[in-house]
Amino acid sequence: MTHTVVVGAFAHETNTFVDNPVSRQDFQDRREHLGDDIAENLRGTETAVGGVLSVAEEEEVELILTVDAFATPGGVVTEETYEFYAGKILNGVRQNVDELDGVILPLHGAMVAEHLSDGEGELIRRVREIVGEDVPIVVTLDLHANVSEEMAEHADALLAYETYPHLDKAATGRRGMELLIRSMEDEIEPVVRFECPPMIILQPKAYTEEGPMVEIMERAREIEQRDGVLKASVLPGFYHADIPEMGVTTPVVTDDDPELALRASRELARLLWTRREQFIEEYPKPPEAIAEAKELVSGFGPEDGPVVMAEFGSNPGGGGAANGTTVLREMLEQDVENAGWAIMHDPESVDACVEAGVRERITETIGGRTDDRHGEPIADIDGYVKAITDGIYRNTGTSHSGKGVQNDIGTTVLFQCGRDDGINVVLSERRASAFDAEIWRHVGVQPERLDIICIPSLIAFLGDYGPISSEIILVDTPGLSAVNPERFDYSKISRPIYPLDDMDDSVFSVRD
Repeated sequence: MTHTVVVGAFAHETNTFVDNPVSRQDFQDRREHLGDDIAENLRGTETAVGGVLSVAEEEEVELILTVDAFATPGGVVTEETYEFYAGKILNGVRQNVDELDGVILPLHGAMVAEHLSDGEGELIRRVREIVGEDVPIVVTLDLHANVSEEMAEHADALLAYETYPHLDKAATGRRGMELLIRSMEDEIEPVVRFECPPMIILQPKAYTEEGPMVEIMERAREIEQRDGVLKASVLPGFYHADIPEMGVTTPVVTDDDPELALRASRELARLLWTRREQFIEEYPKPPEAIAEAKELVSGFGPEDGPVVMAEFGSNPGGGGAANGTTVLREMLEQDVENAGWAIMHDPESVDACVEAGVRERITETIGGRTDDRHGEPIADIDGYVKAITDGIYRNTGTSHSGKGVQNDIGTTVLFQCGRDDGINVVLSERRASAFDAEIWRHVGVQPERLDIICIPSLIAFLGDYGPISSEIILVDTPGLSAVNPERFDYSKISRPIYPLDDMDDSVFSVRD
């Protein structure tokens, strides 16, 4: 039996502490595909839409492709931009409603717009209003979604990535599409319930390969083996969003058994709550981190891979400016050699390097230009313009960004500075993440041959860099993606919440 399904992917992780709003141009700079261009660009990629496409082709499902839009995390999405993309999806639903059998929405779950604190919940509500109660709606989410009551009320199923770094995007798209097909064929009748333990999980502690999240995810997989359970998800949420919906959630999807879904969700929530202290940690500052990296490198042999450092505060994957200077400054002051820093978003420095040209030396100011939150600009750096590229490259690794996805970070420069020009800084015209190590090869550097690499990131970089590294160092730096929630002035989130407030076991009571 042939089914007709609308696909709409509209994703943004919104850091409400960022001043600059996100426009359609920001989506176009990162990824915007409309209509049939979606299949042409995403077929076979490690994206949620790529997974949806693969199942649809295998099962001969007719897809009505509306939007695939994804912007680098940043400030709130403008109302005009939100309504443009939401309108494309809603028009696709409305124009095909008579023959429509289902809807699948690969979203993020932490989108905030100028006029909406819960961008996904409102979108799902509007879709439900058009299709009625009999057409199933399945929503896939990022692990860092802030799940809301409205999302759960209007979707038949919410299912999230299982890994951080997010290496299972395509697998999640497949799971969502397979569940939707079973629902359209009346094999199952999915329902979803979720619980919210009042706690914050520091983003590095959400790493699913080691630490406390391993036990939590193992319990979720065990719950999925129980009769009637279709999917159990654990979402650490995104705490750089000051909204009422911010928080850790545990959505569980069952086959027409809301009580089972709620019991299983509460089981996961209670387990998280009892482990809450394990999700908090302190990390070294740049001086200590660089000193540690240098000491490690001094004992390395030629077969050892680099020390890879994550610079938290300016992580563009969490809304940071991608031009933090605290780690780079320390690299320079401690005379680090055979090192790399990527990606530094600095259009002014890019322009200066382009004007000078390849093989020329210039004295330039680097980084810290966006605001005063990510470190002061580093003035008067003498450096060598090694390479200039168009900034267009395709991910080749099993990375958080998705294998096979094309990047366009604008004009890009490899700028060598420091002692004996031993620090390779990748400068870009556009703000972007270096989650895939292909960025280094794109500018002519073999990352495996560097001794120290710094990436503005939290955990996402580990997907591609973990296998080539000898050691990992996580660095506490200032910025809009800073790891410690106590650095942010919250006014809208639900309180009390651990660790911002003193709480004991008696404070946490699950909903009635």
